[in-house]
Amino acid sequence: MKNLPGCMYKLILVLLSVFVINFFAQAGSCYQTALITYPEYNKNWKQVYYGKQNQEVISQWIPSYSYTNDWMESVVFHSYNYAKGNSCYKFMMNLINNVASRNKTLQYQVLKDNFEDSVAIWCAEKNSSMAAQCEIIRVTAGYEGLLSIHYINKNKDNFLYQKDAWLKIVRNVRIYYSYFRWDRVMQKATSVPLD
Repeated sequence: MKNLPGCMYKLILVLLSVFVINFFAQAGSCYQTALITYPEYNKNWKQVYYGKQNQEVISQWIPSYSYTNDWMESVVFHSYNYAKGNSCYKFMMNLINNVASRNKTLQYQVLKDNFEDSVAIWCAEKNSSMAAQCEIIRVTAGYEGLLSIHYINKNKDNFLYQKDAWLKIVRNVRIYYSYFRWDRVMQKATSVPLD
């Protein structure tokens, strides 16, 4: 072994190269976090459900004074990583049509129909398959796929009273992308991890 230092130097370079390539390959998938500002009258919301299955993530939040099985208001974030590149408007209409197939009383109004960001409002009366409720739904394009944000209220009068404030909140939800998990916003009251 005449040239042992030279061989060691090449081995170290190869190992370092593999480490650097692996490090940046992991950064290829971003971590998504939804940033929301809850209303002034109640800034304290708690997460009551988080589920991850295949390429979907669901996170449900309710006011801190509500109970998991007995709530009037809820905010649901749903990430669909398989839907990257799809039309937000078409995706939103599929979600609305799914509810309409279960409840014929559903009435909706589309407020924004855009390929990358769409918003609608709908209300439905109680029937055998679902409770009476109203919803503001927004579907927006994320880095990894599509995201839906749902403000749900089971009291129609209360919904109509708060509709404008919640419409502004849902429209102002921002998606934060970070390449590393430790680099994202993690204040529980205003951020929702979607990965």
